[in-house]
Amino acid sequence: MISVQGISKLYRIYDSPSGRLKEILLRGHQKYHRDFWALRDISFEVPSGETVGVIGRNGAGKTTLLQIIAGVLQPTEGEVTVEGRVTALLELGSGFNHEYTGRENILLSGQILGFSEEEMRARFDVIVRFAELEDFVDQPVKTYSTGMIMRLAFAAAIHVDPDVLIVDEALSVGDVYFQRKSLDRIEYFRQAGKTVLFVSHDPRLIQRFCTRALWIEGGQMAMIGQAKEVVTAYEAFCQRLENEGLSAISKNLAQQARDSSRDIIVRDLKLVGSRWGNGQIQFTNIELVDATGQAKWVFKTGEALSVRLRVAAEQDYESPIFAIDIHRFDGFFIGSINNYDTHPISLPIKRGENIIRLDIPCFDLPQNSYFISLKVYTEADAPLWPDPADVHNQTYQVTVVAEKAQHGLLRFDATWQNSSLK
Repeated sequence: MISVQGISKLYRIYDSPSGRLKEILLRGHQKYHRDFWALRDISFEVPSGETVGVIGRNGAGKTTLLQIIAGVLQPTEGEVTVEGRVTALLELGSGFNHEYTGRENILLSGQILGFSEEEMRARFDVIVRFAELEDFVDQPVKTYSTGMIMRLAFAAAIHVDPDVLIVDEALSVGDVYFQRKSLDRIEYFRQAGKTVLFVSHDPRLIQRFCTRALWIEGGQMAMIGQAKEVVTAYEAFCQRLENEGLSAISKNLAQQARDSSRDIIVRDLKLVGSRWGNGQIQFTNIELVDATGQAKWVFKTGEALSVRLRVAAEQDYESPIFAIDIHRFDGFFIGSINNYDTHPISLPIKRGENIIRLDIPCFDLPQNSYFISLKVYTEADAPLWPDPADVHNQTYQVTVVAEKAQHGLLRFDATWQNSSLK
């Protein structure tokens, strides 16, 4: 259904608008640009009826690839062949005339795909109901919110019976209810034997819907294969990059803890999260280690995990409170462990450097990416704990991979039995 052979895309980057004009006037005898290859030698095929996910970091070239397959861009090198009717959701409302009403844009989008006005009017009510825009369909699209435009674009795209559906993170801005409804519709397309190609940063969606996945890194094809294998390799790669950044940050924090006073504390670690506190106690390093003592940031579901924290204190503290929070990558709060009420124990620390260790014998979370928060208070002031000494909020990423399938947040120990009735 989709054949991509040797696709490359070159952009010329000019430092100033005048550079382009100078090249034209000098007929190319002097170069005022630098070459940027957004894609380089990408080749793959997607058989009819297969769902393929595309993953990669921001700026890797995913959107450029989908735009070329959809016919929005022309490749610099290579060729693309797509059989059948293609519907693409690349940018919210792309192709919409924002001066037109929702009704007019629905009819227009269908005619662009080769449908007559009568055919689109026959589909009109279904599209509007799916988009839940009955009260606004005759208002100009320029008055719509981002979510409304997304709902209209998705509803119009999926109700024109495409042979190939291309989706580029278009569902990420919708509310939870509409996302679920849209994903159900994609599942219907998949079951109906349609070909689906979509970008998502959510590893769960890639593994749920896709038989295969394509990983693009720096404009080149890093890996293509079974969805679970590609996602696992991609997450491990991202984790290695994160580890390198964390190592540099940890060294910097340790030096600051030795050199700075309590009033100087890093406010922004330039990672995922943020940091604040009065600085009386400071986290200077964190390590996650497995049962063998190996430090790492990727664990298997159910594996033993130890959190080793290095903290610096400006004086002795008899009853500090340490807490570790875990959030899923999308911000969903998983749980918290502290030494005050969930796992009470006294953890006095001395002035200077201290080591705090938390052992988790079974880190029983499903496959996904999670963020760890570190918190320390000089003393308990339940229930508010208003004055933390140091908080690293959703800063440290840990990836969990599963050897067995698991659906949902929890894994249950259970056995099946069967018997015959006579």
